[in-house]
Parts: sequence; structure tokens; C-alpha cells
Amino acid sequence: MRKFKVGITIEADSTEVVQQVGNLLQNAVNKVEQQDMIKLLTKVAKNPKIVKTALRYI
Repeated sequence: MRKFKVGITIEADSTEVVQQVGNLLQNAVNKVEQQDMIKLLTKVAKNPKIVKTALRYI
């Protein structure tokens, strides 16, 4: 499979937060199947409140 590098913009109060978010995103991309990631992020994009609901159960 080919590898691509993608740039994103993250608004945060500190570079530590940006680094943490970036590292966690990369980790998720490496460990979660692509189709599952697409399905999850599509749901979140349509309804961001779903994240707060899901976090109550984690």
C-alpha cells in the first residue's frame, strides 16, 4: 500500500496539545482499519456531539 503525507491545521493553546493530538491521530490511523476510520470520522463530521456521548461509555 502506498503512503501519503497529509497536512492538517489544528488550533490549540500550546504546541504540546498540538503534538499530542497529532501523535494520537497518527496512532489511530496506524492501528484502526481504514474503512472503520472513514465510517467513524464521517459520523463525527455529521454529528460532533456523538463524541461526548461515546466518551460517557469509555
